[in-house]
Amino acid sequence: MNRRDCLASGLALLAAAKPAWASEPLPDDEASDEPPSKEPFSLFVATPERAVIRMLELARVTSNDLVLDLGSGDGRIPIVAARRYGARGRGVDINPRLVEQSVAEARRQDVAGRVRFETGDVMDTDVSAATVVTMYLFPALIARLKPKLWSQLKPGARIVVYDYSMTEWPAEEALTLYVPERYLGRGGDVTARLWVRPADFSGRWFGMMEAGSGLPLELSIDQRYQRIQGTGRMGGANVDLYNAHVQGPTIEFLVEDAARTRYEIVARLEGNSMRGEARIQGGTENSTAAWMARRVASGLPIDRPV
Repeated sequence: MNRRDCLASGLALLAAAKPAWASEPLPDDEASDEPPSKEPFSLFVATPERAVIRMLELARVTSNDLVLDLGSGDGRIPIVAARRYGARGRGVDINPRLVEQSVAEARRQDVAGRVRFETGDVMDTDVSAATVVTMYLFPALIARLKPKLWSQLKPGARIVVYDYSMTEWPAEEALTLYVPERYLGRGGDVTARLWVRPADFSGRWFGMMEAGSGLPLELSIDQRYQRIQGTGRMGGANVDLYNAHVQGPTIEFLVEDAARTRYEIVARLEGNSMRGEARIQGGTENSTAAWMARRVASGLPIDRPV
């Protein structure tokens, strides 16, 4: 995430953004203004550690996570994730000098057993084991990486992008922070954005209370990324889905039957089934029952373009 694809004019950025904790600056021959052979390419731009912490907070990193930084530069994001949160870390960078520096810094900060760094192209990196992916890359490279992230990450994996965004896929959350180092030290705001890989709940479903109580619920769900809308039938009457949302492998929605009984359903996707519970509110009586549904027809791809 300390790497951004850029044009030759990016030299000014590089000169202005030496990493605060780098053991030494890049030599002149590594700061060439000649573009590499592969496009889009990247140059190292350090992310302030306080911004790193806010990004990891945005991703809600814990000791159970594997944090993968694509374009890891001097290694500070995996190192901070390991040192501060006890997470495992992995960094990939195309510059072997920065990878060596990252390995040395991990040893110095006593987290070498929890992080690893490798020299490589982010486009060739297997991201499937990561639960958190961080990036500081220009939009052209983010756009090229998005299909890989979408196809390889498991539902519930989080992606945090510093300073840029992903087209079409709406972010779950965003935070803006003031960075004094920005704009050649004049300071300025930077936005970090969070995405959570959603599971695919699209299609037609048949659901019911597992104990046999309550009315069967037929659902038709249209999903695009994490945003959903849908309709259903319950007790022979049409119903709408309210407050519907997908986050990772979990779906939440509310339906109300003809008797004005409300069913707040929270379920988790398991292949072509979803299982969870329904919180039932009817009159003065409230109850909770196990709920399940099976998919009887698939929907459109949820990452389809507009």
